[in-house]
Amino acid sequence: LFLEAASRAAADAFVFDINSLEDLSRAACTLGCRELRERCARRLGDFESRIRMHRWADVVRHNEAGGCWVTMDGMLFDLEVWLPEHPGGSTIIPRQARNIDCTVFFELYHASRESFQYLREFYIGEVEPQDRELVPLEAESASDEFMQQLREFSATFRLKLDVVPTFKSF
Repeated sequence: LFLEAASRAAADAFVFDINSLEDLSRAACTLGCRELRERCARRLGDFESRIRMHRWADVVRHNEAGGCWVTMDGMLFDLEVWLPEHPGGSTIIPRQARNIDCTVFFELYHASRESFQYLREFYIGEVEPQDRELVPLEAESASDEFMQQLREFSATFRLKLDVVPTFKSF
């Protein structure tokens, strides 16, 4: 499809799915399609450039100013552009999921794991490790099975935390 769009001088209009970029980039290398390879690299770069650690106070401040950043298992997602298209409506996420760890809600409302495909697109980083205890938790928590699936899926794009364990002396 990209080659067709490029032949019509409409390559800029070609929409890349963030979840297929790495495969598309490998295909571009195999085919020797430099333009596609460069566009994939730029889009992947866009993804990598927005990924960083965030202080919890900054997340709360952003949300209080009308933003919609949500956290699941320490990961941070910017859902502002997604809200108008969210199948459950544009108000449920801001009402229920801001300024808390909303992992349990994600599990409850998304029976299939298809919704995992959207996570990478909206991922903007991690809550700083020293701030994670500040993130309020719901009374109920996500199931162990769900947490395992979430962590396995997100391992391909999550920031790697170099957390040094602390030990108490007696």
